[in-house]
Amino acid sequence: MPPAFTLRPLSLAVALGALLPLAASLLHAPLVMAQGQTVAFNVAAGPLAQALYSFGHQANLLISFAPAQVEGRASPGLQGTYGVEQGFAQLLAGSGLQAVPGANGSYTLQALPEGNLVLPTSSISGTAVGEGYADDSAPGLVAKRSSVGTKTDTPLHETAQAISVITRDQLDARNVASLNDALHYTAGVNTSYSNDTRNDAFNIRGFSSDFFYLDGTRLPAVSGRGLDQFRVDPYQLERIEVLKGVSSVMYGLGEPGGVVNMVSKLPTAEARGQVDAQLGNHDRYQLGTDVSGPLDAEGNVLYRVIAQQTGSHNQVDYVKGTRTLLAPSLTFNPQGDTRLTLMASYLHDDTMDSNNFLPYYGTVKRTALGQRLSTHLATSNPGYENYDKEQFSLGYLLEHDLNDNWTLRQNLRYAHLTLDNQALFGYALSGDQQSIARAAMNLQSSFNDVDLDNQLQGHFSTGALAHTFLAGLNYTNQNFYDSEGYGYGYLLNLYNPTALHDAVAKPSFNDTQTHQVQRQTGVYLQDQIALERWRLTVSGRQDWVNTRTLDNLADTRSHASDSAFSGRLGLLYLFDNGLAPYLSYATSFQPLIGTDAYGSPYTPLKSKQWEAGLKYQPKALNATFSAAVFDLRQQDALTEVPDTDLNGSIQAGEIRSRGLELEATAQLTPALKLLAAYTLQDVEVTKGSAADASTGQRPTAIPRQLASLWLDYTLQGGPLRGLGFGAGAQYVGSTYADTANTLKVDGFTVADAALHYDLPAWRFVLSANNLFDQQYVARCGSATRCQYGERREVLLSARYAW
Repeated sequence: MPPAFTLRPLSLAVALGALLPLAASLLHAPLVMAQGQTVAFNVAAGPLAQALYSFGHQANLLISFAPAQVEGRASPGLQGTYGVEQGFAQLLAGSGLQAVPGANGSYTLQALPEGNLVLPTSSISGTAVGEGYADDSAPGLVAKRSSVGTKTDTPLHETAQAISVITRDQLDARNVASLNDALHYTAGVNTSYSNDTRNDAFNIRGFSSDFFYLDGTRLPAVSGRGLDQFRVDPYQLERIEVLKGVSSVMYGLGEPGGVVNMVSKLPTAEARGQVDAQLGNHDRYQLGTDVSGPLDAEGNVLYRVIAQQTGSHNQVDYVKGTRTLLAPSLTFNPQGDTRLTLMASYLHDDTMDSNNFLPYYGTVKRTALGQRLSTHLATSNPGYENYDKEQFSLGYLLEHDLNDNWTLRQNLRYAHLTLDNQALFGYALSGDQQSIARAAMNLQSSFNDVDLDNQLQGHFSTGALAHTFLAGLNYTNQNFYDSEGYGYGYLLNLYNPTALHDAVAKPSFNDTQTHQVQRQTGVYLQDQIALERWRLTVSGRQDWVNTRTLDNLADTRSHASDSAFSGRLGLLYLFDNGLAPYLSYATSFQPLIGTDAYGSPYTPLKSKQWEAGLKYQPKALNATFSAAVFDLRQQDALTEVPDTDLNGSIQAGEIRSRGLELEATAQLTPALKLLAAYTLQDVEVTKGSAADASTGQRPTAIPRQLASLWLDYTLQGGPLRGLGFGAGAQYVGSTYADTANTLKVDGFTVADAALHYDLPAWRFVLSANNLFDQQYVARCGSATRCQYGERREVLLSARYAW
């Protein structure tokens, strides 16, 4: 069981969750929906009984039905502005039921006459508002809109860049426990980064992705470093969006592979709530609550409280940890001209390091003595090991409509993080391949980060051209403190690890003591132009980045000022049959800290990308299909110095990534859902110095092929109506453990499965990742830094919703 103090934040949140709906019900006065009136509904997909309750609450209607009528039936939800009759038609589509009006404006459910089980889609009308800028919620598996590519509410089908959206329904269906898990079935994203308890690590289009965004604002990060990563738990998210490829024009500095934006759950207009419990192997337990609704009769103040407590051991011996999460939010005047959402989050990870660095010989290949290391082997010392991270954030989303065509927005987030981390890791293999030399690490770091994004959006026309114009000013201030100490020579016999319990002296902070302040100011303009079926996007951004670094050990100060222009052009054409071909070109930049081997400051890395694609959104099917080919090049990359008398790097390299991405997300029938993705990428160091062995080779740990498939089938009738089955597989191609591409790491395929059952107020999910418990090496960053992939993980989740 967890320590008592870890349950206090959760107990407080549960108490708040119980009291707030009561307060809301006392304040709420019933309103009557007038004949012919329309309402902006936000009813989540799920059990039909729950959907009808939400619908009736939002429309102030009395709906009568017998429990047996709706038992095991599901609803696609309702997102948009509808009248009562149209709303019922959408909610009950495919259920075999109809809503019959009764006395005093009440409704009763009845079975449809035989032969009329499906209502024609022409009887439903409404304007989709459920995937707008404010909350980006989307019912079901298939998202149709997103703001991640343009910072405006734009259909994905009309955005000239590859975008993937992981909806809340997908997160729930697969029992997702981390950001890495969420991205497993996404084209262009490689998540084969072992079972690390400390951070999420993946790459997009062959480049690492270290900069994450939450509701459009950047979270604290240092490129190439994941130890002190600001993490977001999937339980607090409505969806996850992946914008692939170069994207500095909207987001400023960052890696060229793409941007991951996580969208928070926000307060809802209807009173709702849920309690979630989860058990799993490795002694995993989890308890969470998510309650939301109005706090006043008029619905001008909405609230949401999310809380969760998690504890677990790990496949690596001795590793265990807990997580505490709390995320409250308030929305004011959601239906008026001015909308303000205040948001806060708190997360505490008290865990250990499961991210062993193991040698190539002993994992990928057997040693000279025919040995192979266990996936349970710990290389650190459980008495020394510690990973204690505490983080919180405060922010708001502010939106004001100047008139029907012009809107002002301001998004602000302050984020703070502190980390205390001690661990031992291997860095050299003995000649007999039996032992590794380990280093003891002592690390303390902290972030204080402010990200402010101001936007002015307008709609206007010039002749036959319709414009969506966006002007923005973005400011980021990041304070980063880092103290590190290392002690070397702790020898460990890998096949008789008695030294795991030896005393370890904690190194003093004599290797690194730095304070870095980085300020970025960016000004951007964008015009989305529509002419009949043509869509043209023109974007430009100018950034100024100022970085000051104080080295307390050397008592030195350095200063770097960089500026860069980023641009994007995208052209797309909409055919009647749902096809939309497009072509785009974009540039980006990424400042580097430090000096090269000759003492000159690094200049920002520059990247450029061509992308051509085809999107397909069939009219008769709730689905999206996409294909994209791209050529992405990063210039001025770091490469080895040719002068053997000097240490360090120079900027003389180029990395090229080009490839093909195919992706499908579809509700094939009311019962059958599909996720499919395939990636073929050619990533190569195309240019380097004469001393660089990686020139002409593929970077380490980057596969050439990725593929995934997930199918989910839910019974729509019979005594087991509501019972569903999901199964999938992920394939990751072979990689290399060295820059010369001589040490090959075999590819692998992992199978996943899920069994779920929906009842009127309950949902149960039993899932298994790596169903057949395959043992495989997930990646090797070098010959001494290989990591095993996650063994079988079984989770049983139960949810009660009201």
